[in-house]
Amino acid sequence: MDSKDNYRGVSYTFLAVILWSFIGIPVRWIPEVNSGMIVAYRFLFASIVLLIYGIFTKKSSNIKINVKDVPYLLVPAILLSFTIYTYTIGLKTTTIANTVFLQQMAPLYVLVVSALLLKEKASKKTALAVLIGIAGGFIIFYYDLSSINVTTNFYGNVMSTFSGFGWALYTISIRALGKKYDGLTTTLWMFIFATIIMSPFFYGSEILTPFSLSMLFILGFLCTAGAFLLYSIALKHIIATKASIIVLSEGVLAGILAYLILNETVTNGTIIGGALILISIVIILREK
Repeated sequence: MDSKDNYRGVSYTFLAVILWSFIGIPVRWIPEVNSGMIVAYRFLFASIVLLIYGIFTKKSSNIKINVKDVPYLLVPAILLSFTIYTYTIGLKTTTIANTVFLQQMAPLYVLVVSALLLKEKASKKTALAVLIGIAGGFIIFYYDLSSINVTTNFYGNVMSTFSGFGWALYTISIRALGKKYDGLTTTLWMFIFATIIMSPFFYGSEILTPFSLSMLFILGFLCTAGAFLLYSIALKHIIATKASIIVLSEGVLAGILAYLILNETVTNGTIIGGALILISIVIILREK
């Protein structure tokens, strides 16, 4: 792999991270729209964008799936819907940095679930990393509960943690499909099924303004479909481990954007806990 490939891979990954880091901003700018409706429109717009992309790039023939695989696609779609729904609630009810850091603990949960259900053994270094990451999450919770000037919401922290668990289970459930279909096909059908699952939220009492619709389109088009496509291209130029480590900068960048655009403060608990979570995941990725 030459330096040009490496530069492209790193650049595309950072662009994807920037788009993911921006997710909390549109969510905060449309407080009149509930979390379920935000997720439903996000999946809808992302599905449309990916479908158009598949057609224009002449990949539409690869989008077809076997009817027998539908049940295997529904399970991860349900988990994905749960993950993004709880993540959006977290963005609305706690700091954006807390939401991202707590959700980024997903790789730790994957290791725990794999050890319990799949009987996969972990090295001592990996086990230590899991403990460090869990300690980081505990610090974020503890600081918010014990601080006199509480700036975050315990409910939001809990939802963000659930989102991490959901993403861990989604990651495990999607492994087998990754061997049968390419990334575009799998993700497109995940979004389509997730849109159907979240469809009841389309009929909420909220009145969508042109501004709200534009924010929802940005979430679906840029922050979801756009980020996925950039990350998929990046993985063609650099190894997944390097890309995954770069993605860890999302929590830091999301916190900076929230501070600059929303004037959202970041607590010491978030800084210390987030740092421990990032360290633990880097250890795991290097170990793997």
